[in-house]
Amino acid sequence: MAIDVVKIEIKSVSDASGLEELINSGRMGADDILAAIGKTEGNGGVNDFTRILSDQAYRAVLVKYGSRSEEQIKEIPMVWSGGCDGVITPHATVFARSSAGGASGQSRLTMGTAMSEVILPEDIGRPAMIETVAASVRLAMQDAGISDVKDVHYVQTKTPLLTIETIQQAHSRGQGVACEVHDSMGVSNGTTGLGIALALGEVEMPP
Repeated sequence: MAIDVVKIEIKSVSDASGLEELINSGRMGADDILAAIGKTEGNGGVNDFTRILSDQAYRAVLVKYGSRSEEQIKEIPMVWSGGCDGVITPHATVFARSSAGGASGQSRLTMGTAMSEVILPEDIGRPAMIETVAASVRLAMQDAGISDVKDVHYVQTKTPLLTIETIQQAHSRGQGVACEVHDSMGVSNGTTGLGIALALGEVEMPP
């Protein structure tokens, strides 16, 4: 099974017309779409709501044109990054399964997806998050049919951040958090990187 990849311009924060046009063109079906990575025109901060609007717009199109339920659509990985300063144009890159074939015995692009177990706010920046991310990377490898970590060339993740509300939730469970709200983006990304490295055998968990 081949993978088709298409980049789509986003004309406004809630625009998904490019995805609709792509589906209507027949190049890929709504039910074949596996994931999306997008760059929105927001500020890129923790409070960047443009990512939510783009996410909602793209999922609504998949519900409209496909046969998957809303719950199934919610499980499709979509990673949105805000902030298009300078010459960057807001866009989304969409990945879909394709029936197109290729030369047998030749390496080609493949991909797999996985949704991790819930990462609690008290786990961000700590070993529990590393292990959760690593487990999901291994599941994605299985989904892609990859058995050798040397065949993994790119891992994209969507990581949680801390908010005042989630910190309060952790405190209500008698748990603390590893960092402040504004530090959580870097801490979360770094911890995720360690989880990926653990899954790919690049590092080992300390004893």
